[in-house]
Amino acid sequence: MSKTSPHLTSKYEDITPLTPVETPRPMSADARKKAPGGNKPPQVQVSMTMPKSRVGPRPSSKMSNRKKFIDFGGFMMKKPKTDQPWIQRNIPYKICHTFVLDPKNKKDEKACSCGAEEEEHEPGYTKDAAIVEWNPSLHVRKHNGSCFGKIKFVEEDGTHQPDYVRISDDMMSRKSGSMRVMELLETRWRLPRPNLIISVTGGAQDFQCPPELEKRFKRGLAKAAKSTDAWIFTGGTNTGVMKLVGEAVRGTSFGSQIVTIGVTTWGIIKNREQLSVTNDRKIVRDYETKESKIRRGAFLDPNHTHFLLVDDGTQYKYGREIKFRALLEQKLSERYREGNFTLPQICILVEGGPNSIKTLLETVKLGNPGLVIAGSGRSADVLAEAYRLSTPEEAFNKDGEKITIRVLSESSTEELNVVVSKKFPNMKPEDKDKIHREIIELLNYDKLLTIYELNDSKEFDLALLAALIRGNKDGTSSLASMKLAITWDRPNLADSLILPNSKFSEKEKSDLLRIAIIEDKPIFIKMMLDQGVDMKHFLTHGMLAGLYNEIDKSVVCYKKLRKMSEGGSASAKKIKTKLSLIHIGMMMEEILEGTYQSHFCSKEFRQNEDDMLSRPFENPYDVMVFYAVFVESQEMAKLFWERSRTPIATGLIACKILRYLAETQKNRLKRDDENEKKLLICADEFEALSVGVMNQTFKDRNHQKELWLEVLQIKHRSLGNLDLVQLACTTEACNFIAQGAVQTLLSDIWLGQIHAAQHWIKIFIAACIPFIGPLALMRFTKISDGTDPDGDGQNKTKEVQVQLEEKDTELELATLENGQEVETDAGQIPEEMTRKRKLTAWEKVWYFYSAPMVKFQYYVVSYLVFLGIFIYTLIFARPNSNNADTGDWMSGSRYSGFEVYLLLYVLSTIPIEIIQIVDEVPKTFRMKLWRYMQDLFNILDVLGIICFLAGFIVKAFGEPSFQVPVSGELDLRNAHHILMIVSFLTYCVRLIQMFRMNSNMGPKIIMIQKMMIDLFFFIFLMIVFLIGYGVCAQALMNPNQGMHNANSLKSNGSIVWEIIKRPYLHVFGELDLDGMHDELQRGHCTSEGLENDSCTLETIQHDPIGQFHYYLVMCLLFVYLMFVNILLINLLIAIFSKSYEDIQADSDIVWKVQRSQMIQEYKEIPICPQPFSLIYHLFTFIRFIFRSCMGSCTKNAGDEEVDETAIYRVSMIEAESREEYQSKMEEDEEISASSAYKDLKSELEAIKTMVRQAPAAASSSVGPSPAPPGSIDTPLRPPPTASKLTRIKPMRVHMDSRISPYPNSDIKRFKIPDNKVSWLVRYPEYAPVDYTSPDIADLTSDLVDPGEITLKTNIQFNKVNYSTVNNKRWTIDRTSHHGVYNVVDGIPQNPKGRTGMIGRGCLKRWGPNHAADTVVTRWHRNKQGEIVKIDGLPVLEFVAIFRPSFNEWAIPGGRVKPNERIFETIKREFSEEALANLSRPAAEQASILEMLSEHFKLGITVYKGYVDDRRNTDNAWIETIAVNYHDSTGKSFSKFPLQSRAGQVTESGSVGVQWIPIDHNLDLFANHEWIIEKVCYHRDAYNPIKEPKRKESELWMTGV
Repeated sequence: MSKTSPHLTSKYEDITPLTPVETPRPMSADARKKAPGGNKPPQVQVSMTMPKSRVGPRPSSKMSNRKKFIDFGGFMMKKPKTDQPWIQRNIPYKICHTFVLDPKNKKDEKACSCGAEEEEHEPGYTKDAAIVEWNPSLHVRKHNGSCFGKIKFVEEDGTHQPDYVRISDDMMSRKSGSMRVMELLETRWRLPRPNLIISVTGGAQDFQCPPELEKRFKRGLAKAAKSTDAWIFTGGTNTGVMKLVGEAVRGTSFGSQIVTIGVTTWGIIKNREQLSVTNDRKIVRDYETKESKIRRGAFLDPNHTHFLLVDDGTQYKYGREIKFRALLEQKLSERYREGNFTLPQICILVEGGPNSIKTLLETVKLGNPGLVIAGSGRSADVLAEAYRLSTPEEAFNKDGEKITIRVLSESSTEELNVVVSKKFPNMKPEDKDKIHREIIELLNYDKLLTIYELNDSKEFDLALLAALIRGNKDGTSSLASMKLAITWDRPNLADSLILPNSKFSEKEKSDLLRIAIIEDKPIFIKMMLDQGVDMKHFLTHGMLAGLYNEIDKSVVCYKKLRKMSEGGSASAKKIKTKLSLIHIGMMMEEILEGTYQSHFCSKEFRQNEDDMLSRPFENPYDVMVFYAVFVESQEMAKLFWERSRTPIATGLIACKILRYLAETQKNRLKRDDENEKKLLICADEFEALSVGVMNQTFKDRNHQKELWLEVLQIKHRSLGNLDLVQLACTTEACNFIAQGAVQTLLSDIWLGQIHAAQHWIKIFIAACIPFIGPLALMRFTKISDGTDPDGDGQNKTKEVQVQLEEKDTELELATLENGQEVETDAGQIPEEMTRKRKLTAWEKVWYFYSAPMVKFQYYVVSYLVFLGIFIYTLIFARPNSNNADTGDWMSGSRYSGFEVYLLLYVLSTIPIEIIQIVDEVPKTFRMKLWRYMQDLFNILDVLGIICFLAGFIVKAFGEPSFQVPVSGELDLRNAHHILMIVSFLTYCVRLIQMFRMNSNMGPKIIMIQKMMIDLFFFIFLMIVFLIGYGVCAQALMNPNQGMHNANSLKSNGSIVWEIIKRPYLHVFGELDLDGMHDELQRGHCTSEGLENDSCTLETIQHDPIGQFHYYLVMCLLFVYLMFVNILLINLLIAIFSKSYEDIQADSDIVWKVQRSQMIQEYKEIPICPQPFSLIYHLFTFIRFIFRSCMGSCTKNAGDEEVDETAIYRVSMIEAESREEYQSKMEEDEEISASSAYKDLKSELEAIKTMVRQAPAAASSSVGPSPAPPGSIDTPLRPPPTASKLTRIKPMRVHMDSRISPYPNSDIKRFKIPDNKVSWLVRYPEYAPVDYTSPDIADLTSDLVDPGEITLKTNIQFNKVNYSTVNNKRWTIDRTSHHGVYNVVDGIPQNPKGRTGMIGRGCLKRWGPNHAADTVVTRWHRNKQGEIVKIDGLPVLEFVAIFRPSFNEWAIPGGRVKPNERIFETIKREFSEEALANLSRPAAEQASILEMLSEHFKLGITVYKGYVDDRRNTDNAWIETIAVNYHDSTGKSFSKFPLQSRAGQVTESGSVGVQWIPIDHNLDLFANHEWIIEKVCYHRDAYNPIKEPKRKESELWMTGV
């Protein structure tokens, strides 16, 4: 018996027994004796209950054991003790057990009436000649065998192994049998739930189908089945339409995912004996489809996924599966019913015989639509012609409803008969009449019948789904059709077929929107919103709770929400309680750490939760954004965000939730890296959306500073009274904080009302001169009229304190309290914000000292004074004495005056730390404390305070003598001293925080913090080596340490110290070999030997054991130093380098985040520094007590009135900015798409032109057609073949631009690898060489750029510059052919990437240096004057000049001078470089220029852009325009007197100007060979240009 894999056998050998297949047949006495169990009759234990539904009652635990029973369709079945597979026990098939000669088959006298030969009957059959008529009910019996498993098609690769089972034809006729078939499909085969049943019927024999129609059918069927999760049913054989369907699903990339079930008659399958092995339990069976001993029947199709082989006991008789298949499809439709809607079905007719028309008729009679493929042949063509000939008429059905039928006229009937006779020439007349009647009846179902033709503009998949929607049997309304479109995710069907002809009620729209939300179909959600669904009416609290209860189990937050709903209760887990909005609110508060104070968790909501379920939301779109984020649907979240009332805040919260979900995914045991990455990308996208809207607000209202500052500063009560900046800090949206608008706001807060032009030193001097300094030295900005300074030190002039309250009822924003209409426009500055006035003297003083910058300076000075006094008390201060007068004002006391000052300073920091804890965002004290302790500096603050106070208290209980003892036993004075030292150390480290405001030091502090974390984990790794070496070395040096006498034995602590100390010091190079030798002596010498020095190191080294131990210790030391000092230390350096690079890359953002935190902190602290702030805190505490006692008479701070006008204004500003931002993004996408479309269109047009001209060019055996003498070719003649378009390789970039040394110098560039050229690639090691040629730097002409660019340099990059020199106006073009280039710190940046050099080199201009190149060509001819051809293409030759400075051939050209046009540059450069015009007489020069003007009238611009030139740098580069002038006759340009300039000769001495044929691979200057290649393309010439050989100076770039 062959063995099978466990995962295959388990699928079929689960023991889930059902009712017995059949009542056991009576057994004879002999049979009972032979049977297992002796004479006992077979027994089957069945326990049954009568259910009311499919899911019946379960037996209680008292009555039965659950493990012994299973439930199937309400029947509780007891598991019999058997090892037979489930299918073998529950799915029977039929066999003929009595041979009855077939009287009708006179050709074969050995044939049974069942169709099988006598030898084909299974063993044990009976043969009775007396039986005349064969009766299936008597002569066929059911049998349980092993005809099931998987089919391995021998001719295939074996990867696709469909399931199959041989099944009795009456299984679907009985309820128990149909339930077993359902169990087989769902449980045993584990098929997914279908959304559609596609039944394909038609010709069983091979037929010819038009290729285009076949292609459409295959592609459309697979696409429709995949998109709708459909099951396809066919006849299953490898012939006719079944083969076509198999090829359709197998020919797609997702074919294996489409369930394709072949329902086939068992008796007609060839090689079925290979599938009917009954003597083993082999699961995978080999099946051949090429050869068979039997000619009759058909092979199974290898492309189906499952086979139901229907057996009625007969063989070689077709159609035995039809009834089974019809009942199965009907049962599936009823089984997957949803409410009043059954599972949709459709029947597709392809070709087919006469019976196919009847099959289609039976289908439409059941209310299922049919789709006929016209042009496929026979029956399909007949039905299509009948449909075309018929005319629609109105009629009434049995229920009196008006319907549409189609009627055939007499003439149409005659035409149809002709078609039938043509398609079925051998059909009998009575059969033709039968077909005619069936067609007439089919035409009565006009709504259910659809004809698809080849000339139909629709794709087949759309036609199939449209037929389903058109023939929907579940009501005349479009509600069911719309639900199908949502389920299938086919918005095009809804748009084109359903919505235009439908009018849904509000309830139906809400129902459809709910389905679309649950199934995550954003397009349909938008469609329903566009249909006018009122979200405030739709989204009630109850609806939201229902949506959350539909969350899929696969989303990250599901387990968290379930855990909250269960609350740790075991009973709740069993009941599986529903999610409530309280759990959602708890989840939100946990994610945002209390920032989002959800009203779901409020006391009012908890008490009235049931009443609140019917109430709508004020801001439904904001709520739905959070829902969509929780279910991880980015498209849905963005859709609702586009309609949000507060898009910036909503986007930031969504970003935080997504990052929380990603972190949760990361911490799971089963990590999903792909999902984690996807969540982080979605979070970044939402942050980018918030940044985009905020920047749009800042951009559009830059001149209205008060408005966009108000947007950033408005406080949202639902968000814990936080503004957008504070919310961004809480959600860790660093990119948002780093934006210019936020930093501008922070700068305003930092300076307060102090004018921005004031230098910090001037501010510090003013702070040092109380009251007079601010009035005499400072400038202040104006404030809004009627604004007074706040008593608490808050600047309300620039901060609009608006509390946006989350009400439960809709807020009427269009009315004020007095009922008047609000007319404030979103872009209009309110009058009270535009009136400004100067500050009074008192206000100047107040605003100066309340500015965070001034506070920061005072606090820094006070902190430095505190540290100075602390140092003095620890180092220089003399201890007080009760009996001596030290001159101190506190002489005679235990504490000095300085110590009292230190105590007051430390005490004044305690209220600040308490306030900082209380002001943390989370609501619970535990979470507040946890957030507080996340900052390292807060931990240092607490440690410093505790140590100082502990030391101060310890001193109070110490000895009267305050001198710290340095010998003897430790006492309280030593404890006081140590505690003070630790406290001072923490305060010293705390000083680092002061550097956060510095842009250079701030990121370094973050680096230190990150490196400390890296070092912490590194220490654990190092301890492994340290302990390992220390213990081994100590054990070898002193093996008998525990055996020494008590006097010489070290304490355990001393031994441990030696084990740790020695390896640790080795790391820093302190080997301590003398100490190791001493330890070796103590371990290997006796006490007597140590006393009389008779046992020395030399003695030990000559002893075998001592020598072995000594050298083993040295080997251990060597290995330890190798691992630790080389491997681990270098690893630590690499880790630190990685941390440095990560922080350095985002140093600007990191600093801006730190800066925002510092500004927020110093904005809230008191004006007076420590320790004087203690008075302020005492006053504040007393005021708090007073207000608490008089609370009934005092207005609470939280009861401030809401400025609804400001709320309306801010919401409108955000809405407008979001719309403008979306419009801008859409415009950018349209421009990009339009540009791509134009490029593609032009390329296609060029290809079409080339293809059209290809025959003419191929038929010509000579070169291009001659032109009249003296003429020049037209600008562009498209080449004849489209394949040449792909031959042009992209231009090499930055090969020559990176070659060293730089031309005409010894300067070498910084070496750059190929993958680091782009500016988009981070390259922190990049250190380019700064070089500007002295010859250029010394030029003082105004037409040459200065050597350095400063603020005074009048250069406008990316523009055409104009300047006047010597009363003449000059024009200098500083634009680039590639568009706008970057300008960094006022210096242009090479658009193609790094070159290894900054400066100008030998170029005269910063940025682009424009040039022009002239490509003069003609056809290369032999001595006979014939055009030379290679590979059938003519060969060009061009004028080339030799550049001695580069030792390379080049195209004539040069730079464009100011005020010079391109055409003038081309003539000038060609005449100078190719004709040596400057060396000729003036008259001859004028003649040559006139000749060039005549011949250079028509040319082709072959290239316009960047030049890969050796002279390029990071800040200056060459761009050119290359123009080709071609002489097709060779007579015009032969007049050119080519002449080289002085010194323009090659190394071999040849002339430096030549006509060079383009018949070999060229290696030209810069990218000139690429330009030549383009000329060859445009002129349809031979192109020999290959990848140029790299010069030796280029080899280092690729590592060769």
